[in-house]
Amino acid sequence: MKKLSIKAIYVAVLCGLCSQAGAIQTIDETQYRQLLPTYQGATDYRILLADKVTVNYHCEIIETPDGGYDIDREGCNKPGQFYHIDWQGEFPNEINLSIRGVPSSNTIVEHKLWAIAFAHASASSRIQMQYGLRKGADGTFDLSKPFATGERFGDYFERQMNPNYFVSKGLQESSLGKDLPAGVDEDDGVLQIEYPGSAWAELQGVVGGGFPLPFKDLDPKTVLSSHTGPARNILGSSLSSGFYNGSALAIVSGSLPWNQGSDLSQDSMHLFLQQSKDPDALTMLMSFMYNRGPYAAKDQILRSQEVFDHCVSIAEDLEDDWTCFQKQNDFGARYIRQIPDVTNTLSQAAAQGSNYDAQLSWTDISNYLTLLQNYGFYSESVIDKAKVAAQAAFNDLQSNETISYQTQFGQVLEQIMVKLPIYELGEGGPYDEQGKKQFYLYNYTQQTALVVANNETNQADVNEFVLAQNRIAVDINGQFTQLKASGGTYDCTDEANTALAALKASTDETYVSLSEQLKFKFENNVCTFEHGPHTPPPPVKDGYWDPSQLYNQPGQVVIDAIDCHEYRNEWYIVGGNAPSKAFSLDPWGVWRRISERPNSACLSDKTNN
Repeated sequence: MKKLSIKAIYVAVLCGLCSQAGAIQTIDETQYRQLLPTYQGATDYRILLADKVTVNYHCEIIETPDGGYDIDREGCNKPGQFYHIDWQGEFPNEINLSIRGVPSSNTIVEHKLWAIAFAHASASSRIQMQYGLRKGADGTFDLSKPFATGERFGDYFERQMNPNYFVSKGLQESSLGKDLPAGVDEDDGVLQIEYPGSAWAELQGVVGGGFPLPFKDLDPKTVLSSHTGPARNILGSSLSSGFYNGSALAIVSGSLPWNQGSDLSQDSMHLFLQQSKDPDALTMLMSFMYNRGPYAAKDQILRSQEVFDHCVSIAEDLEDDWTCFQKQNDFGARYIRQIPDVTNTLSQAAAQGSNYDAQLSWTDISNYLTLLQNYGFYSESVIDKAKVAAQAAFNDLQSNETISYQTQFGQVLEQIMVKLPIYELGEGGPYDEQGKKQFYLYNYTQQTALVVANNETNQADVNEFVLAQNRIAVDINGQFTQLKASGGTYDCTDEANTALAALKASTDETYVSLSEQLKFKFENNVCTFEHGPHTPPPPVKDGYWDPSQLYNQPGQVVIDAIDCHEYRNEWYIVGGNAPSKAFSLDPWGVWRRISERPNSACLSDKTNN
């Protein structure tokens, strides 16, 4: 029975060594540029944020003669139904960048913070939607093919999810914060990410999606509420809205743990968007899911393959096809018409010259990045890397120590975005196995070790006997509950947790799973741990003694590389002294020398080495 138990343990250990690929950590400049539009045959870095333009919003919906719905443009002239955008006129003052619980002496002119936040949210949305949804190395959409509109990804997304899209959502949700009640902390913010529960809980990964790696530790009052941070907390609100775009798309694109790879129509929104002939499909459907939730799309436009095929073929006014959507004149019906309409109005005005521009200093950009860190989206070490790259680009572009937001900041933003890690769907959440951040624990003691550890969410994760000279993968964000010899010789649990804390402190969110190791030894009655980059031991040649192998059947013959003699085991053994040393200590022990002369091939190898 004991032999069978050890054999089972060995199989379990081998299975424990298997690991899945972790998340993409960052993208490079080439990948980022695939997500940008082109202009005159080159990458278009311009940021065309509409300015000094009046738009109608919160309009009523009227039924048209053909049975569809349309925005009541003639009747949309009441107070609260139009907004004159003048960024510098409305937000001209220097503001402090303290947030709830994090005081700061940094400042920025307020209109610059709004403008940078909208540009950042647009860039972040594209990256997360393409590379953060567990759709493989190539990402969610097929970048080698145009969308059905004839546009490549960058031009398609620039037209529909540029910074003006986030302005449009902010207008529809809260009149850019003007509609939010004064003195109320829990107001869901300018772009209305509902909390507690609802959208915020989804971002935290409670249903297996979202982006829990940053969001599980964020405080929604600090990040979202318009009365607790600078510029109505537009940075936190718009960036969270961008992440929600990715989370919503994931739910209907076969990205959750239980439907990954599904080819059902209800899990094919990414294919629908790429195949849809309606030029407003992206803004329309993302707005639909933002307002009614992503599962509403499963029940309507994606509910069957027949409906899917019908709806992707509609070239315009997709929102008025009652096969695709339920006919309802309600807030949701207004929402999916007005977000695309206002986005188009703003984008067209910006393209025709009514666009925002300001001169940005390096201090402006650096203070923005520090604010991003203070919210908790990224660590100090990550932000420091982004600052170094951004400042190098800034220095190349600057004139009189400033750059243009409209024509030059896009190149600085590129350097920021390629340094910020991509948060993958569900990464760090309760259902995340694929994206778990692990390290290897090597047992370099002479005995089998019992390793029991919890994961980051304090759930039981590892409970294995690890043979001498073997390894096991452990969650770097977890904790050991037991690390002791199977025979009771040592108990090194406390020392293991101290070593794990030191290992974790040496990493940040860019850590690549299984790239570090802890080497564990027990010598002179002392537990010692050494951490460093994962360096697997050199492989043992076939036929030679392997200290990590279980020799569970008597009569197995091995060559000891120390003296090149052959030895045979008399009973099961794993680890321990090399056969030559064991034999010299006890000729009647587990290893018996059976060769009269050393193995010639072994001697030759030793001579050559």
